[in-house]
Amino acid sequence: MTAKPFVLSPRLILFDQQGHLLVMRRSASSKTNPGKWELPGGQIEPGEPFDDALKREITEETGFSVIIHTAAGTAMQETEEARIVHLVMIGSIFSGGLSISREHDEYRWAGVTEIAALDKADWFSEYFRMYMGGVPESGQESSG
Repeated sequence: MTAKPFVLSPRLILFDQQGHLLVMRRSASSKTNPGKWELPGGQIEPGEPFDDALKREITEETGFSVIIHTAAGTAMQETEEARIVHLVMIGSIFSGGLSISREHDEYRWAGVTEIAALDKADWFSEYFRMYMGGVPESGQESSG
């Protein structure tokens, strides 16, 4: 049995001025995770540099031109064809206005509590649990 190949999928966390994250719901016709919420991002084309791919995907999916700042974690997803490693980065909006592609049918600027309640893509649920699940709600002190 041949192991499925690993594929890298860059994703981006973008914040609004209130500290909410941009999340997007995949359209019902999507091949993977239809109707589920996720962070914007996607595939790297053959020979395309990672940061160029992420900037292109964000522009295609959101209409924004972005600046990439730092890495923010990873999550895995397995499909019939591949094992996808989602590498989540943090960025900021440089220019443009929000205009979503047909890949998604809805977007929200959401806080951690709202994201917790969304029906998330499998990989985004994993990422949320590992990196965002321990974030206290506003007004609560973290113990430790």
